[in-house]
Amino acid sequence: MDAESLAQVEHIVTSAVTSLRQVLGTAVTGLRQELARTATELRREIVDSREETKRHTGVLVEGLRHELQLVAEGLQLHIERRHTEEREYTDRQFRETRALIQLSYQQLHQRVETLERDVGVLKHRLGNSV
Repeated sequence: MDAESLAQVEHIVTSAVTSLRQVLGTAVTGLRQELARTATELRREIVDSREETKRHTGVLVEGLRHELQLVAEGLQLHIERRHTEEREYTDRQFRETRALIQLSYQQLHQRVETLERDVGVLKHRLGNSV
């Protein structure tokens, strides 16, 4: 190969390398820009997703608070109803016990009066016979 042919080959290779570098540089720049746009879009989607998750979590928390409030109110009503039932039962037992005590007292009182009357009669009879 002569010097002129070698120079032509070098020129062709140099031109091809230069063109390839320009094409690759443009492609790399385009890829970098596309990658930057994609990264920006992904960041935006992540932020949006995070905000949506926050909103959704807030709605769930409010729902749970409401349900918890309903459970607390139901429990309070149950406790109040149970307290009322227990109070009524205790009051009924107290009235029954009091009625039994009064009946027993009346019976004892009648017995004592009968005994006192009988003692009076016996004293009267013994007093007359003495």
